[in-house]
This record gives sequence, structure tokens and C-alpha cells, in this order.
Amino acid sequence: MNSSSTSKVKTVRPAKKPVNRKSLLLTTIIGMLVLLGAIILFMCIEKVPQGYQAVIYSVTGVKDQTKPAGWHIISPLDKAVHYPIRTQTKEYQNLNVATSDGKNLDMDISINYHVDPTKVVKIFNKFGNADIEGLENGFLRTRVLDGLRQSVAKYSVIETFGVKTSEIKKSTLEELQNKLTDQGFIIEDIAISSPKADAATQAAIDERVKANQELERAKTDRAIAEQNAAKKKIEAKGQAEANEILDKSLTDKIIKKQMIDKWDGKQPITVGGEGVIVDVNK
Repeated sequence: MNSSSTSKVKTVRPAKKPVNRKSLLLTTIIGMLVLLGAIILFMCIEKVPQGYQAVIYSVTGVKDQTKPAGWHIISPLDKAVHYPIRTQTKEYQNLNVATSDGKNLDMDISINYHVDPTKVVKIFNKFGNADIEGLENGFLRTRVLDGLRQSVAKYSVIETFGVKTSEIKKSTLEELQNKLTDQGFIIEDIAISSPKADAATQAAIDERVKANQELERAKTDRAIAEQNAAKKKIEAKGQAEANEILDKSLTDKIIKKQMIDKWDGKQPITVGGEGVIVDVNK
């Protein structure tokens, strides 16, 4: 058999199915819608941390309904500001204050506070969407500095370093509570560090403290001397009273008896009507 006569085997390929463009377009649209829905849903989820309360607002204004801690679904057009309703601690360093005698001091103060949950909307309406860090570094810092200055200004530099520290703390705490409670910030407690003075002021303070210590020492020495003198006076008075009683008790008869009792039997004695006479010549 000749190769020319060999029949050629042809490979028959299946015919391509026509692409359903409408179905592909529909699938693409559905996928895009699902993705868009997931993005929108993600944007609508608001997580409020534990110890915080959220104020919800949008371009139309603030919502009266606040959100507690947890996960919440909100409108994608809404935004949230979180306020701490549990105790927060904030420290302010090197606040410059002046004493009643014109000495400038630097003091550190830390405050424990929380936001009144019933007034978070009021805070938002007053300060806008400022977060709590911004309020701490702005509004709260100004009020704390003002309260501390008013308290320290009542006392001298020596009093500020010594006997009036508790009064300064009490006065500052009351001042802050009076001014900030109505604003929605509850001041629980404060701590004030020892004042920091410049070298010249510190030297004057040390000299004054030394003089006060010497004065107190002198007062103590005087008090001890007075007590010793009073003790001696009491002792002398007691001795005088004892002697007086003894003198009154020494009658002639008792004296005569004591002389007789003490006689050794060798030296002659004469007992006369005027008392006891020892005759040393006999």
C-alpha cells in the first residue's frame, strides 16, 4: 500500500460554546455588590472600648442617644467620639505658680477624674469632636493650672514648702470640683508634688528653715529649764513644809528625851527647867 493512498486521520475538536456575556456581567455585578456591601457593613460597625461612652454625630448634628461599651451598627455617614467614664489619671508637670510673697515655683500635679456619663453630649456640644487627649492637654490643663495658682497664692513660700501643703491640696481639689463638675468632668482626687524653686529661693528657704529650727530648739531648751525650775520650786516648798511640821512637832519634852537617849553614860548632863544643859566640866 502506497503512502499516498493512506487516508489521513483528522482530529475533530469540539466546537466552542458561545460565551454568555449577560451571565458574566451579572456575576461581576453581584460580586461587586457583595464586596461593596461588606465594605459598607465594616464602615457601619463602631466599637466602643470598655470604660468609655460614645457620642454619635453626623453633618446633620449630634444624636441624643449615646452608645455604651460594645459593638454597634451605625450609619456610614455617622461618626463617634469616645469619652472615658471610668477613672483616668493625668499628670501635669512644671506648672508655674507664685506664692503670696512673690516667689515663683514649679509644681507637678496629677489628677484622677472621669467624665460624667450623663453629660457627654453636653461636652460634645461645647467642644465639638475634640477627643479626650485634646481636652486633657487644653481645657483641663488650663483649669488645673488656674486652680493650683489660686490655692498657692494664699500662702508664703515657707508655708508652701511646709505646714500648708495639706491646705493647698484641699483648696485646689475643692476649686477644681466646683469649676469642672458642672462641665461634665468629675475630679476624684489630686496629688501635688513638692515645689521646685530656683537656687536663690532654695537658699533663702534653707536659711529660714535653719533659723526656725534654732528657734524651736531655744523654745524647747527654755521649756525644759522652766520645768526644772518648777520642779525644784515644788521640791523646796515641800521641804519647807516638812521642816515647818517638824519644828512644830519638836516640843521640849521630845528634845529632852532625844538628848537622854543619845547620852553615852560618860559625860554628865544636867536637865534643868530651861531645857537640857550638858555640863562638860563635871
